[in-house]
Amino acid sequence: MRKVIYFLGGTVADFDIPDDRFDEFSKHSKRDARHSEDDLGKARRKLEAFVQSNAETGAGPEEILAACFIWNFFNTHADDNLYIKGDVVIVDLNGDGETIEYASVNDIQLAPSH
Repeated sequence: MRKVIYFLGGTVADFDIPDDRFDEFSKHSKRDARHSEDDLGKARRKLEAFVQSNAETGAGPEEILAACFIWNFFNTHADDNLYIKGDVVIVDLNGDGETIEYASVNDIQLAPSH
């Protein structure tokens, strides 16, 4: 199982990616589009909208697809500055979408909420 975590101004959402869903994504996505920064932005905004909606239900197919794209973008990127090994965390400290950072889950320590 793979995971993308979104930290949005104090709210944290986990997007778990089942292996079968990632395999389907990999099989059907075009190789030349897997590292599109425009598509990365679209995928991130899809997850951001879900987090902002305070949805009571789990992530749906569109959010899982967006998480697949983000995870794959970083884990297969040839540019060392964009490569992230393993699960990905998206950090938007201010919650305004202006300053977004991507990092390995292993490199980020988020304080537990009470």
